[in-house]
Amino acid sequence: MVFSPQQIKFEFLSYIKEFGGKTEDWRVGCAVDAPKAMFEENKVDSELDVWLWKPALSPAAAGIVFRYMTDQLHVTPASISVPGSSIFLFKRSESAAD
Repeated sequence: MVFSPQQIKFEFLSYIKEFGGKTEDWRVGCAVDAPKAMFEENKVDSELDVWLWKPALSPAAAGIVFRYMTDQLHVTPASISVPGSSIFLFKRSESAAD
């Protein structure tokens, strides 16, 4: 199942609200393979960190969400992010914050 930019924005905003912190504490990125981008490339800890990823309709749709999150909400871009149709969001645990 793929999601529209509006659906992804809603879920990401809900996640940020639920788990708290300033939007600058969160990271967002795009990828072809979101789990690989998060867990291998950005070193997200699947058990300690808060994370979520969604498949978008297209790379352009993922880009819409990425630009909204970074430009409007000031979410920090992930250190490793490449064009792709998946978009991911994460926040490091307090003990692993960078």
